[in-house]
Amino acid sequence: MKKRIKNILTKNWFFLILLGIGIFFRLYRLEEFITFLGDQGRDAIIIKRIITFEHFPALGPVSSVGQVFLGPFFYYFMAPFLALFKLDPVGLAFGSFFYSTIGLILAYFILKKIDPKIANLFLVLTTFSWILIHNARFSWNPNLLPYFSFFTLYFMSLFFEKNLIFPFLAGMFFSFSTQLHYLAFLLTPTLILFFLINYKKILKEPLLFIKKISFFIFAFLIFYLPLILFDLKHQFLNIKNFIKLFTHQEIIKSTSYHQRFQETLTNFFNFTFNLKINYFLSFTFFILLFFYFLKKKFFYKKPLFQLIFLSFFVFIFSFSFLNSFRHYHYYNTVYLNFFVILAVFFADFFSINLLTKIFVFIFLIFFINQNQLNYPFKHQKGNFQTKIAQKIAKSIIDNNPKMPYQIVPIPFTEMDGHIRYYLEIMGKRPLSEESSQEGEELYILCYEKECDVLNHPQWQIAAFKNKKIAKIWKVDRVTIYKIIHGR
Repeated sequence: MKKRIKNILTKNWFFLILLGIGIFFRLYRLEEFITFLGDQGRDAIIIKRIITFEHFPALGPVSSVGQVFLGPFFYYFMAPFLALFKLDPVGLAFGSFFYSTIGLILAYFILKKIDPKIANLFLVLTTFSWILIHNARFSWNPNLLPYFSFFTLYFMSLFFEKNLIFPFLAGMFFSFSTQLHYLAFLLTPTLILFFLINYKKILKEPLLFIKKISFFIFAFLIFYLPLILFDLKHQFLNIKNFIKLFTHQEIIKSTSYHQRFQETLTNFFNFTFNLKINYFLSFTFFILLFFYFLKKKFFYKKPLFQLIFLSFFVFIFSFSFLNSFRHYHYYNTVYLNFFVILAVFFADFFSINLLTKIFVFIFLIFFINQNQLNYPFKHQKGNFQTKIAQKIAKSIIDNNPKMPYQIVPIPFTEMDGHIRYYLEIMGKRPLSEESSQEGEELYILCYEKECDVLNHPQWQIAAFKNKKIAKIWKVDRVTIYKIIHGR
């Protein structure tokens, strides 16, 4: 037994060392730097109500543009960790760490079966990537997308194998991916191109292909069912909003495609390498990778590499059609896939001669150094967002709010979900944000230097009759006004 363990450790020493480093980076000072703001608080409330059997949502998070709802998968997937940590929201961050770490381990061993050198280079890139570390340290629906996108493509790469479970799993992971972020739908052209490239296999057994694609679609629809049922019940509200997103809200806009392509490409490389790279260098590297893969023979022999290659280039071209901000998390669909592309490219480059070996080592050192500059835990002082939200909530409870009561942030761009979460688990749930019911008291959270709380136009404030300030106090950077009805 000891000999066997020693043998495993000897064979996997590089993987185990990098895994340990990756775990350390993802957990070190986690509670100090956890992101727990409005979005995370909103999700925590919904997940808390799932694990207390109060409410089982059919809808997931709503998109920041167009009010398009995602599926509810993310909430149920994270629920065990909030329960395990006894409603402490740090549990949700740990859940994000756990799933992303498992995803990286599985992706590594999948690649190792193909080529150990590629797997090791992939492991280095993903271990030290600031984006993957950042995503693993807090709970948010797009954060798990890199792994679900990868496994969608992995199981799709096994589509032409005999086992029908693979198309089913591909459809399941694709359904989950699109529920994490709607930009995962940009994988669709990749899947279509994959079938076109492999048309001979389809023509060889067309009936089997129909059977397999039916399994894929069935799995996708089964795991999307809650959202489908919601749309059927509400006259296809979500589908209408999704269509409106592309028609009335000009998400595809009149600015030139070339301009959006430049922005899409340069932002992606800037985020990935944590470095300001101009368009010329970005485009040169992009074209180099493009033609490199087209010329490689294994591209045609390895379905997984076909899909990963297509997913990255198709995503960049497709995303360039859309008029939206290029936030770092909008690229979550392809980060992991791009690291596979880099690993394949550098594994091949590494094998040429001594000079190229030195170049690859220099690149990896440079990559690690640039990424470590953006590690959140490097700051001397933590932000303690969970503690601050808890402190604000406790200060409201200490003022004995008369039920029912409402809380409102100023300006309206601020969110209060993280404070509402703590108020709820402390047993003083406020009225919902959408509630038109007039509360007995109103607590205004002012994030500005000065707030004219009695004359503010925000609808919950304006609707509160005979306003009178009963008390003012400050917690952290928030000034809190207790408003009551005057006589």
